[in-house]
Amino acid sequence: TMIRLMSGQIFQEAVGLMKARLKNETSLARQLYLYTGHDFTIVGIQRILGLTDTCHWVVEPSSALILELRTDPATNGSYIKVLYIDGVSKDLEPVELAIPGCDSPCSLYQLMNMTEKYYNVTDWQKECES
Repeated sequence: TMIRLMSGQIFQEAVGLMKARLKNETSLARQLYLYTGHDFTIVGIQRILGLTDTCHWVVEPSSALILELRTDPATNGSYIKVLYIDGVSKDLEPVELAIPGCDSPCSLYQLMNMTEKYYNVTDWQKECES
């Protein structure tokens, strides 16, 4: 429940923007959305994605979690790529993270099905009381 409350909303927004982009529902021409947060925001999103084995429990300053929506030119299908930048690494090179239980490449809709329980909050009052 805490993951839902602390990171679910920002993850839901990211997924919503990706869905809108695929359906050409967004009037925004943006190709990139950037969000800032705290270490617990990054850890929460890693937990939502099931990245418990590769989860960086101590998130260093300037670290980043990157969610990329990509298109496979061979199939014209869309998929998600997850990258992590450790803020104290010497080269700051992004490292690709595999999402457990999701095919590689991981389709947006497969990811949505796997993670829906973390971001589909309909009654915030009820969630906060439990």
